[in-house]
Amino acid sequence: MDEKPQNDKVEGFVEADSKFKKWFDNFWYHYKAQTIIAGVAIITAIICSVQMLTKDNFDYYTMYAGPQILAVQDGVYIQRALSAVADDYNGDGDVKVALNDIVMLSPDEVAAAQESGAVFDAQFQQQTKTEFYQQIIAGDAVICFLSPYVYNIVSEESGFLPLAEIFGVDDIPESAYDDCGIVLSKTEFGQTFNGIDDLPPDTILCIRRISTLKHLKGAKKTEKHHAAYVELFRAIVNYTNN
Repeated sequence: MDEKPQNDKVEGFVEADSKFKKWFDNFWYHYKAQTIIAGVAIITAIICSVQMLTKDNFDYYTMYAGPQILAVQDGVYIQRALSAVADDYNGDGDVKVALNDIVMLSPDEVAAAQESGAVFDAQFQQQTKTEFYQQIIAGDAVICFLSPYVYNIVSEESGFLPLAEIFGVDDIPESAYDDCGIVLSKTEFGQTFNGIDDLPPDTILCIRRISTLKHLKGAKKTEKHHAAYVELFRAIVNYTNN
């Protein structure tokens, strides 16, 4: 007596499943392309929305390029140190500084490392050089922490802002490396903050000129943005640990 209702229920599910399959097959046959396009559009919209919501809104972009491989924690410390002396440029109530680190060794540094058993990938070395030049020409990073080798392969005319334009001709800091660079370890900032004090002692602090491509973003906006970096550069060099 109980088996018939159960069979009827099973048969009902099978019939419903069959009807749905027929409907889906018919729908897919007529609207396959539209469904795929709509699905891709929805997925793209979701991904873009998530990226927009989670993207860090940095106030400043900086770069280290030299022989040292920065530990993750050191990178965090350096960002915190810079945030401690920087203004809230975008006015969101939170000062965030991005740090891009690029490993670049001089020929002598490569030779010394190879003598110690290190193996270098030529393609990787070329990629890092390309990335560095892209940053110098038109990248986001404006304030730079560079090894002497990396610093000296960039010409003043195309690369860095002279200290005289930042501090004035008569007020060049004693920590100056040359006309455009500061020896970071000779500043109180370089001696005080964790992460910063772990950088090689010959690390040079410098600031890029305004990009020659500034007209693509708007000259006035770019000049205002660069002026904020100049103020941060002054704050780093003039920092005192009171």
